[in-house]
Amino acid sequence: MAREIDSDALRAYRDLVQTQLEKLEDELIPKLRSGQELGRMPAFGSMDGAPQARTNYTAFHEGTWNNLQAIRESLHGIITTLNDSGDLSDESDEVTANSFDSELEG
Repeated sequence: MAREIDSDALRAYRDLVQTQLEKLEDELIPKLRSGQELGRMPAFGSMDGAPQARTNYTAFHEGTWNNLQAIRESLHGIITTLNDSGDLSDESDEVTANSFDSELEG
């Protein structure tokens, strides 16, 4: 038995993923850029633990930035795959319909 793919469901999910990608790119990532709300290092002062706190903060910020970029790339990949799957499903449905019509006529 052949599997059926619901192109409309794929597109609806793609739209949901696209919304999440836009939120990430338009709201979250800009806040982490240098000079923005989450892109400025806090003032750790000059106490004994300050150098280590700066090092820890820098590593945390870099890790967060890299993780968000990886999520961004993954969301782009998901969208591309969903678009391709929907297009191939539509194309397959069209070929099947044409083949069925040809058999009826022939």
